[in-house]
Amino acid sequence: MGEEIKLIIVDDHPMFRQGIKLYFQSNPDINLIGEADNGENALKLIENKGKNVDVVLMDLKMPNMDGIELTKKLKEDWPDLKVLALTSFNSWGKVYNVLKAGASGYVLKDSKPDELLAAIKAVAVGGSYFGNGIAKELLNRVEEEKKEELINKSFEKLTERELEVLKLIAKGLGNKEIAEKLMVSEKTVKTHTANIYPKLNVHSRTQAAIYAVKNGLV
Repeated sequence: MGEEIKLIIVDDHPMFRQGIKLYFQSNPDINLIGEADNGENALKLIENKGKNVDVVLMDLKMPNMDGIELTKKLKEDWPDLKVLALTSFNSWGKVYNVLKAGASGYVLKDSKPDELLAAIKAVAVGGSYFGNGIAKELLNRVEEEKKEELINKSFEKLTERELEVLKLIAKGLGNKEIAEKLMVSEKTVKTHTANIYPKLNVHSRTQAAIYAVKNGLV
């Protein structure tokens, strides 16, 4: 990215937070502006930092308030804030719940540092990121759900251009990439995205992407 990404880490393990800090210390693309050891303290920290936060990198299993509950509260109060879940758990239930809550991506704690950096950069620009094996797990679960319920046809409310934007969102593209592909301005893409959410009854890019996959649009 052209500008540095302002990052906050939320994890209840001090040694893990220290390791992340040491890795990003010398990286000019990342500005680590704060850390918290649980969800409640993270909320206080982010309230103080306000709009100065780009991405929250957080564990799912924490005392007082877990990462899923924290994600819900963050997206309610700061809809534009990007959340990247970082955890040792590799189960569909936790993946699904944190994505439903509004997270933009999910990376396992045993991922290589370069993958973590790539994930942070991807969600910072409005894209999505799914770590090792998670995308496959997501698609497998979606296929199962297709057999269990009728497909929602809300996408029929979308205009042709909104449908194009939705499909590109589902492929993990950010606003800038979508704008370049469709040869329109980023502002136009943001307008289309804002129109898509209420028509599909979703509240985030990730929820829109899950909807698109679930309905066979990609």
